[in-house]
Amino acid sequence: MVHKVVVTGIGATTPLGGDSKTTWKALLAGESGIATLTQDWVAQYELPVTFAGQAKVPAKEMLTPQEAKRLDPSSQFALVSAREAWLDAGSPEVVPER
Repeated sequence: MVHKVVVTGIGATTPLGGDSKTTWKALLAGESGIATLTQDWVAQYELPVTFAGQAKVPAKEMLTPQEAKRLDPSSQFALVSAREAWLDAGSPEVVPER
């Protein structure tokens, strides 16, 4: 069975920006979110890679203290992006049974 999907809102938190608009502007400007890692733990653990794309705005800065404490980092970023997408879609009403 094929299900149709309609994208109605966009959300993103990336190494280029904390939201989709900032990320898009940075992409159009040709910016890169990749940078040299400068944290002490890079040398401490002798990591083979010394550059990466780290989030421009930490997800926990956009969450309540309870959400930041309860959610793992991946879930934090997913929630931040989903909330932005929901707002971008106009915060539509949802049938609770769905």
